[in-house]
Amino acid sequence: MTFNQLVWKMAKRNKGKYIFYYLCNSFAVMFFFMYATVYFNERIVEVKELESIQDALAIPGVALIVFTAFFINYAHRIFTRRRRKEFGLLMTLGMSNRDIVRLLLVENGVIAAASIASGLLAGTVFSRLFFLVLMNSAGMGQVPFHLSYEMFGYSIAAFMIVFFISVGITLYLTLFRSLSDSLKSDRVADRLKLRSPLLGGFGIALVILSAWMLYFNYLNNSNPGGDGMVLLVWTIALLIGLYIALSQSMSFFIEMAKKYKTFYYRKLLFLTSLEYKFKQLTAILMLVTVMGMVTIFYTTLLLFIYSGTEKQVVDRHPYDIAFVETKTKNVLSEEELFSLLDKEGNPVKEHIAIELFDYYEQDATWEEIVNRYTFMKISDFNQLTKRDKKVVAGEYIYFHNQMLEYAGGINIFENGLSLDKRQITLSFKEKIVEKKFNSLNYDFSEFLVVNDTEFDKLKRSLAMEESVIHLINVENWKDSSTAVEDLTQKLNRRNNSTLPYDNEHYSYESEEELFRPSSKIADYNYQRNSGGIMFFVSTFISVLFFFGSFILLYLNVFSNIEQDKEKYRKLYKIGITKKEIQRLIAGELKVLFFFAPLLGTAIAFHYIVVFAKDAGGIMQNPSFFLHFLTIAGIYLVIQTGYYFFAKRKMMRQLELN
Repeated sequence: MTFNQLVWKMAKRNKGKYIFYYLCNSFAVMFFFMYATVYFNERIVEVKELESIQDALAIPGVALIVFTAFFINYAHRIFTRRRRKEFGLLMTLGMSNRDIVRLLLVENGVIAAASIASGLLAGTVFSRLFFLVLMNSAGMGQVPFHLSYEMFGYSIAAFMIVFFISVGITLYLTLFRSLSDSLKSDRVADRLKLRSPLLGGFGIALVILSAWMLYFNYLNNSNPGGDGMVLLVWTIALLIGLYIALSQSMSFFIEMAKKYKTFYYRKLLFLTSLEYKFKQLTAILMLVTVMGMVTIFYTTLLLFIYSGTEKQVVDRHPYDIAFVETKTKNVLSEEELFSLLDKEGNPVKEHIAIELFDYYEQDATWEEIVNRYTFMKISDFNQLTKRDKKVVAGEYIYFHNQMLEYAGGINIFENGLSLDKRQITLSFKEKIVEKKFNSLNYDFSEFLVVNDTEFDKLKRSLAMEESVIHLINVENWKDSSTAVEDLTQKLNRRNNSTLPYDNEHYSYESEEELFRPSSKIADYNYQRNSGGIMFFVSTFISVLFFFGSFILLYLNVFSNIEQDKEKYRKLYKIGITKKEIQRLIAGELKVLFFFAPLLGTAIAFHYIVVFAKDAGGIMQNPSFFLHFLTIAGIYLVIQTGYYFFAKRKMMRQLELN
């Protein structure tokens, strides 16, 4: 028999294993490629408005690579573990180590080549559909689908690196294990190296302590290291505790159950079997738990942000359109302005012009600091805020154009002012913090409101830079995209025809950025584009994780089917009935298929509660909780379907139906 004939006969004999292993690898290549079509899309990389999307895609990309590396490695390990006996038998018949290496390389090379070819073909077909759904749902129909060498190259390279590392590990284990170990590989159970109820209790306590510390210390102003450090430290502690608990918690519970003899002896077989399974599957249960936690939390958070885009935009931009005008920049007559914005079917409803001037003075305490004082008339302030405030000469109202939760503490403007080398003194009257108009790159958000007469007097003696803020509302801001674009282009052309703006106190990279209009529609489109891509890519990764977690559990449960048959056959011989065996199997599968997802869901909810503190708490954000219930519900419904499918197939394989 030739070498090629031997390879072919082995493939035919193990065709079920080969086909399943091939499909796992093809599946991995397909998802690598589908993700690459988004990540390496030229339009997404080049278009300036979407420049942050590349970084946003890196987070789920790293998660995809880590998961796929584990997935391919585990599928390969399951595929080869039960074939070591074949390799041992071939070695007893005279096959050399060199021949074993050649055999493994040939069969794995063929599988790799076939997986790459079919994975790329399937990825090309499905990525087109996925891309259209993703971009249209995110409102980015202008981003075209295309293929590039980069997409193919990175997908193939990533797969090959992970694949051949797994093959290398298999070669090492096959060649450097004794012949007797290889021949007995299908009859030797995995040894449990450690059984420590005390360590299991410590792991459970560490998880609870980490969750408690994370909740009560996050957003705590007394933290010297900041909230980011709190989040990092206690998340790492939680993950360490989680791994220890998954490995040893069943030993802990068995030790506790021994105190209740009736319960312990009635559930002895179930508890000891679960202890073995938990120790054997610690890495998989940990991965499934973390995948569930990350995908549910990440998807819920992004769905909350994405669905709340419109409200956030309206809160940030009280006026539909705003821009600043100086003596030389953004200069437009009212007729020109209305010709650009007052469109048929979407007319201008309101136009307010707020007159300002800026005064700069070196700080009396810190020489390197220059303070900026922006003055506003009380009449303009009252028109803007719909108030009827009054100030007398020599006093001012400190107006902070910001949402209250972001306004900060006491400011220098609340202590009274001495300006122009103490020749001018102004006393503080009151502080008003409200978001009343759009934030602009040119203007700060803090204003000193004085009476109109005082304003004119101060302007003559202090003014360094005069400006006017134009605030415009139209009939329907969602239909103002064309008008805003026309306005922006008109202002850019006008500004380019004047001398460059010269003000040492501004550090923006360009005049265009400094004087760019602020509008609801521009911010809305930007947030929908970037947020939409992040949400749908995270959904894509979630779908991958859902299927991947099931396949990992499926691989492990059914890779030992022959050993399970033998175990249950022996139990049947000593008097355990088929009905009792069915209950035992169903109980084990319930724990294996639901424990990790439910644990991941609980941890995800904890993180949602923690992060919701920043927005007033979970009870103040019911939509946050509803999004969590939706995502978690979908996840658990899918997992339930997985469980019934696996249970039915398991019973059929064990001939217990």
